[in-house]
Amino acid sequence: MKISSKLSEYSKGDGNQVRNCLISILKERIVKIPKLILLFFLLGFISSSSLFAQQYINWNGYIQTRFSSDFDHTSEFSIRRAKLWVYGTVPKANFITYKIQLNYRSFKDESLMFQDAFAELNFHSWGKVRAGRFVPDFMLQRMQPDYKIPVLERAEVVNSLIHNEKQMARETGLTYFIQDDTLPLHFSLGVFNADVDKAVHSKNNYLLYTSRLVYKIIHNKNIWFNVGGSAAYRRLDKTTLTTIYKPDSIISGNDFRWGLEGQFHWNNLEVQGEFIQAQINHDIASGYYGLANYTFSKKYQAVILTEKYNDLNPATNDNAWYGLGFNYLYKGNTKLMSDFKTQQAGIKTNYLVEIQLQVFFN
Repeated sequence: MKISSKLSEYSKGDGNQVRNCLISILKERIVKIPKLILLFFLLGFISSSSLFAQQYINWNGYIQTRFSSDFDHTSEFSIRRAKLWVYGTVPKANFITYKIQLNYRSFKDESLMFQDAFAELNFHSWGKVRAGRFVPDFMLQRMQPDYKIPVLERAEVVNSLIHNEKQMARETGLTYFIQDDTLPLHFSLGVFNADVDKAVHSKNNYLLYTSRLVYKIIHNKNIWFNVGGSAAYRRLDKTTLTTIYKPDSIISGNDFRWGLEGQFHWNNLEVQGEFIQAQINHDIASGYYGLANYTFSKKYQAVILTEKYNDLNPATNDNAWYGLGFNYLYKGNTKLMSDFKTQQAGIKTNYLVEIQLQVFFN
């Protein structure tokens, strides 16, 4: 039956019949729809469906369209991220919340995948438990949403030393959190699958253990200062670590990672930095970053940054990057961002310029 015939058949029915018709059409045609078109179709479908207008279900999404150039080998446009997620509370059990997130990107490689799929049990002052697939609570900048940070990309040391770079940092497991406005600290303890090659399955009895502790030294309305640290351990069993070693390296043994973090806010000025280290058996990879941003006239944001990452791959350049950025904050989380970075490479200097339009929905 043609699509037009199906729609005509249900045109006089109620909203549920029309929605069922659309779902039937989608199932028949889904393999023929390019991934990006499918993402936008889902976005339009969710926004028009009365089901998502209920009080228990909410949705958000955004698109980051980026232009980047190194003035030498590559200049290109890309979709850095196109995310869509639903979240809310369980009816008649409002202490249980959930989130499911879909992400498309053409940056580095093209992929469409479910990133987050988890539920949380909230116990008020006793904390909360999160179970499912999500980013382990390890490292400050990795826990900050990418649409809120003042730079286009997280620091290389953060992206490289997260435990599952192959699945956009997601792991399957659970975490217990203690975070309350009446307490001057944040604490978490998590356990996850340790096999990074297949994040949703475990090929052995090894698990990944993570913990993070942050203490609020100063916490007032216009000024606050936090310090903290993270730690994680797992046992590796013939695993590839492509952001630390050469891509063809197979690693077994102990994997211990830790980091220190600091964050300062005063009126329109924000400063933060981290030092992170991974000790794989007797090998050490480490790095740091520091960035500061100042917002003026509530619309404009100037950024200065530096970062350095020392990996265990002799083919990569471990010299520090230095950069400047400028952002135009249009409304809410919709903004136009830009930065310019430079790195010394022997007698040559590497340059990277990036411009990104971030459009936030709902």
